[in-house]
Amino acid sequence: MSRPYQRAAAVAAILLAVTMGTAFAENIDPDATGQQYAYGENAGWFNAQPSGPGGPGVQVGDDELSGWIWGENTGWVSLSCKNTLSCATVDYGVAHDGNGALSGFAWSENSGWINFGPATSGVTVSLTTGELAGYAWSENLGWISFSCENTGSCATVDYRVRSKWSCDPLPAAPTDEPELMVDLAAGVPLLSWDRVDPATGSDIVVGDLDCLRTSGGDFAACTSGCVDDNRTTLDALAPAGGSQFFLVRSQNCGGSGSYSVSGGGQVGTRDDEVLLSGNDCAN
Repeated sequence: MSRPYQRAAAVAAILLAVTMGTAFAENIDPDATGQQYAYGENAGWFNAQPSGPGGPGVQVGDDELSGWIWGENTGWVSLSCKNTLSCATVDYGVAHDGNGALSGFAWSENSGWINFGPATSGVTVSLTTGELAGYAWSENLGWISFSCENTGSCATVDYRVRSKWSCDPLPAAPTDEPELMVDLAAGVPLLSWDRVDPATGSDIVVGDLDCLRTSGGDFAACTSGCVDDNRTTLDALAPAGGSQFFLVRSQNCGGSGSYSVSGGGQVGTRDDEVLLSGNDCAN
C-alpha cells in the first residue's frame, strides 16, 4: 500500500462527465499538505478533495457533511441527497451534531450505502484540528478508515482527512431560551421548537407530569429520559401517551444552555435537578 497521488487532469475530466445536481465548495486540506485521503482495505483510496481547492469535494459544516468523495475503485460517493436533488424520493445524508460526531449514510452508485455512524465505531471530527478519525462501514466494501492513526500505520503510510471546520476558539454557549410549541392540527400533539443563535442543536428531556405535580416540582425525581441529545433538526416530535412534560435547551460545542425559563412562576433552577435525574442529555 503506497501513498496516493492526485491525478488532477484525469479527475477533472471525470468531473466534467458526471452530472451533479448541486456543487458544494469543499473545506478539506486547508494547509494544502495532502490531508484529504481515507482508505478501505477492500476498496483502496478515497479522495475528499478530488479536484483541488474550491471543487465539489467534502464540506464539513456544523450540521452536516455535503459534497462528494472520489474512490479510485468505487467512483463517486455522495454525502447528501442534495447533490442529485433526490431528497424527495430518497432522503439521505451524513449529519454532524456540531460536537464532532457524524452519523447517517452516504451513497455510492457502484457500492451502495456507507454508514458514517455504525454502532461499533463511527467517524468523528476533532473540535480543535478539524481532522476526521474513526471508521465508516460499507455494506459492500467493509471498513473505511479516515486516519492512519486508526491502525497505527502513520510511520509507514501517513494519511488522513482534515477539514477547516473546528470549534476552536470555542463559541459561547447559547443563552437565549428556545420556544417549545405544541401543534394539535394533525390530530396528535406535535412538539417543535425554534433554534437560537449560536446553537447548533437541542437537548430534549421528558418526564412524568403527574409526578411533577405531586412532588411539588421535583425534576430530579420526575425527569425520566433524554429524548434526544443535541438533535440537529427541528422536526416535530409526537409524544407518547400519558401525562408528560418536555424541556428543551439549546446546545453547541461551546456548551449547553439551560432548561430553565425566565419570568413566570418558576422557582429555583431546573438544571441541577435534571442533572441529578441522570437524564439531562449530557454529552
